[in-house]
Amino acid sequence: MGHIKLEDAVDLHCHFGPDFLNPGHDLNHSVTALEAATEAADAGMKAIVLKSHDFPTAHLAHTLRETVPGVCTCGGIVLDHQVGGLNPWAVEHALRLGAKIVWLPTVASHQDYLNGLGEIFGYPGTGIITIDEKGELLPEVREIVDLVAEHDAVIATGHTTAAEHYALAREFGRRGKVVVTHATEQMAGPHLTRAQCVELAELGAYIELTAQLCVAHMGMSPKPVKAVAAMIEAIGPEQVVLGTDYGWTEELPHPAQGLRDYVDGLWEAGLSETMLRRMACDNGARLLGLKD
Repeated sequence: MGHIKLEDAVDLHCHFGPDFLNPGHDLNHSVTALEAATEAADAGMKAIVLKSHDFPTAHLAHTLRETVPGVCTCGGIVLDHQVGGLNPWAVEHALRLGAKIVWLPTVASHQDYLNGLGEIFGYPGTGIITIDEKGELLPEVREIVDLVAEHDAVIATGHTTAAEHYALAREFGRRGKVVVTHATEQMAGPHLTRAQCVELAELGAYIELTAQLCVAHMGMSPKPVKAVAAMIEAIGPEQVVLGTDYGWTEELPHPAQGLRDYVDGLWEAGLSETMLRRMACDNGARLLGLKD
């Protein structure tokens, strides 16, 4: 492998341990935050974003930027129950401390309640919902979106329903930075189709296609790399970001090496180096404010 020059790559979706996991599952994170940052720096990457379902990561990212030179380690916040759900106060605090991505609810979302994950994780009720009965963003979500815009940060769809994806993209896709979290994922979220991804991109959202899609894990079959390449062709590389969603289980590769292998696989599937660098390097850097 190693066909593509992947210096300055960006991974917007890097998990690490320790973090909350269902105690009934024998899952161990493959990397700590320090290991993830160190391996990214050794690989010549420009940046990673540390994602935790359990706690905001801006403080940790700040420490790692001082500890591990050569890579910009960034933080974010996931709006699950641990931070009070749709909590503008928590969002503002995280953004003021340097968080670069705000994820709408993930495993505490209404969609993951429908998927059965909410019960597995012990979350109460029917999950956190971000829209009203008319399909419009709730007032507190609009406040969060405005905070994200004020701080030039990214808002990501998390594991919300397809209707919630569309509401966010319609509201913010043309005036801010929206990322559709691990689109077409089998395990979590709304299992978006390729046609839905194209529509969301047309509304201005960036579509995140992760390496996890193409690797067998948790009993799920991998998506063929050629199918991901075809989806990229349909969406257009201008609106796609490549990441990993690795680090949360030892069943998957380490994030830095996993991203390199994923990009090489897409190159072998027929995508050009120019397209791949746009999606793996340039788009993510622009979203994080690290490139004009």
